[in-house]
Formats: sequence, structure tokens, C-alpha cells
Amino acid sequence: MYLMYVTCSGTDESTDIKGLINLMKKYYFAEIGVQVSDKQSPKGGARLEWIHDLVHELKAADRTINAALHVNQGWVEQMCRGIVVPELEELIELKSVDGQPFFSRIQLNFKLGRDDVSPNCADTLVTLQRHLNRQFILSFNESNERLVRELYLKGLRFDCLYDSSFGKGILPDFRKKPAFTHIVQGYAGGIDPQNVTSELDKIACAIKNSPSCGVFYIDAEKGLQGNDGHLSLEKCETYLMQARQWYLSHGDADVLF
Repeated sequence: MYLMYVTCSGTDESTDIKGLINLMKKYYFAEIGVQVSDKQSPKGGARLEWIHDLVHELKAADRTINAALHVNQGWVEQMCRGIVVPELEELIELKSVDGQPFFSRIQLNFKLGRDDVSPNCADTLVTLQRHLNRQFILSFNESNERLVRELYLKGLRFDCLYDSSFGKGILPDFRKKPAFTHIVQGYAGGIDPQNVTSELDKIACAIKNSPSCGVFYIDAEKGLQGNDGHLSLEKCETYLMQARQWYLSHGDADVLF
């Protein structure tokens, strides 16, 4: 088993940039997840400015980090029609100090029944991915299962995120076995610094005898929030430390450490 990322979602303009960079350099499998949308990150808004400041600070420090762009609301609906608005395109085109894309993964947070996703969404996203040359993350749940399977058969390259609560941070009764082979399997929903070890045990059992490639990641957001409702770097530190300790005992730890 190979734990590819331990994702801290919800980094935003309230997150201290220097503190975040110092934390990320301690854990090489750590990834940040930044939520963006037409409402969350309007042109000239604080979130877009914070993202640019983060990229600038990393370049000044000659450092890189793992980062995923989580696209929501109107922007994700437009992407499902093949439209990338200028503000989003600018974020996608951001480069790290090594010249590679700053956001190596793009999570499309659409949910059928909630979002107005076009009927030709599958063909559109396959074409869009070729244009963007970026790895997508798709949520696999009861609402989206049929479309995600269609995308898989059409050759879309994506990491599959299992989160039955779809971003609400609710712990599931059990962790799903991988639905696909030869792709990265992601697990979210109710993970926090206190239960990350036991949840990793459940995930390991789910993927142990599956035909998947054994590469997986975990993603937490609500469980990392402090009393003020914003991401807590202290909780992130505990979450990452616990995940590393688990991985040293259970995974192909020599790959990362």
C-alpha cells in the first residue's frame, strides 16, 4: 500500500502562509486543498490574492508543495460544459518554482441532482482534461456513480474520492472497496486528528484484497477546523503526524521517508 497524499482541505485567506509552508515541509505527503468558485473567490477577492501570495512566498523560499484546486458551484458547472472562466484559468496556469503546475490536481465538486450538469458532460470533461493536461479528482457516490463510471470507460484520467456525505464531514459506517482499478483511491468524510489512525485501518482493510493498484490518499476538512470555523494548523500537524506514524508501520514508507 502506498499512501500518496494526506490532504488538508480548507486552506484559505485565513491560513497563515509562513506557518503553512513550515508545516508542509515537514511532511512530504502533505497536500493542501483550496476551495474556489464564483462565490468563494471572485475577481479581486481575498482568496485569489492569498493564493498568489502563497505561490510568491514559496518561490521566494525555493520550495514546492502538493496542492489541489477544489472547484465548486458555478465554476464547476461551467467546466462540465467545457468553459473555464478567466479567473479559474489563471489559477490553473500558476507555476511552482520548478516550472510545474502549482495545482497538480483539480477536484470537480459537482453532484448530479444539485448542479445543472449538461447531458454531454462526459465527452466534454474528457476533452477539457486533454486541454488542461491535469489530473482530475471526482467524487464517487450514489448521485454521481453512473456518470463517473461512464467517464472511466471513456478514458478520463481521474483520482476517485469516496465521500458519501459529499463534503459534509460525516463519518461513514464503513469504507468502500475500490470501484475501479489502476487509479488512485481517495477517502474522505469525518476524518479528524483523533480518528485518522482507526480510519486508515478501515481503509487498509477495504483496499487490501481489492484489484486496485493499492495507491490511496485521505482528505479531511471539517475535522481540521478550529473553534473559529477556519483551518487549524495545529490540528493539521496532529493529523499529519498520526498519519505518518500509521504509514511507517503499515505502508511502503521507504518510498516517502
